[in-house]
Amino acid sequence: MIGVCDDFVAWLGELDRSPATVRAYTIGVRTFERWFSECTGRPLDPVQITPLDIKAFREHLFEGQRLRPTTVNNYLAGVRAFTRWVQTTGLAQHDPAAKVKMLKQAPRAPRWLERSQQFALLRETETAVQLGDLRAGGDTAHPAAVWARRDRAIVRLLLNSGLRLSEATALRIDDVTIRPRSGEVRVRRGKGSKARTVELNADARVALASWLKVRPDGGEALFVSQKGHALSARALSEVVRVMGNAAGITHLHPHLLRHSFAKNLVDQGVGLEVVADLLGHESLETTRIYTTPSAADRQRAVERVSWEE
Repeated sequence: MIGVCDDFVAWLGELDRSPATVRAYTIGVRTFERWFSECTGRPLDPVQITPLDIKAFREHLFEGQRLRPTTVNNYLAGVRAFTRWVQTTGLAQHDPAAKVKMLKQAPRAPRWLERSQQFALLRETETAVQLGDLRAGGDTAHPAAVWARRDRAIVRLLLNSGLRLSEATALRIDDVTIRPRSGEVRVRRGKGSKARTVELNADARVALASWLKVRPDGGEALFVSQKGHALSARALSEVVRVMGNAAGITHLHPHLLRHSFAKNLVDQGVGLEVVADLLGHESLETTRIYTTPSAADRQRAVERVSWEE
């Protein structure tokens, strides 16, 4: 049935799902479509898809393409969504992927910054502000002073709030409340279109207040570009990447700062319920991954029982 995958992709676009989810499902089902056609020599027909096809596709990805279990499961998630949709729309009577299992994988700690790396990153933001002020010669409206404060605010906010990239770029000025001893940001539409409030610590409040004092007038966006437009996700990611490079941290991206925030909370003994609430997680199981020890955690553990100085 030619065009069925096109119809599914169009349906995905109509859902209230994140662009990342839509993209991942689309890649999964498109890959399955090509594989099915190559194996059978005919276009994909939902009626002819069997559980054996789903299992063979899984093995093709894992054994043939040597993809990681996480990647394989991401592809399978897209195929599962497709076969559920096919059954719901009446194009097929059964869901061939319903009982096909995902690949098992050992829990793996997400990557986060060590405390020394966080210090280096924060120090770099402060250095950038000092150099900007030096170039500005006391003029707080000078571009060097303004944009250095914006970049510091971005890094400190992400590292101390755990906001997702999409959430940070969507912030408006009136989403931020700063008081002498407390503050918060309002996330209007987080993952799953859920709103939440994230409290701000002193580090984030000070950096944001400093930025708001020099932020150019115009527009509602909290973070703006040098042209006065709302800062895009790509531009905000570039700010983080450049600051990371300056601190000796390659390939730094906003989500890594989110992971670091969560890890910092867990290391300080904050309960998983609180961590999950701050991060906007629906399930504690999602949050529990931050209790998985990293290689550095394990190294520190074994060093504690060493007899060597």
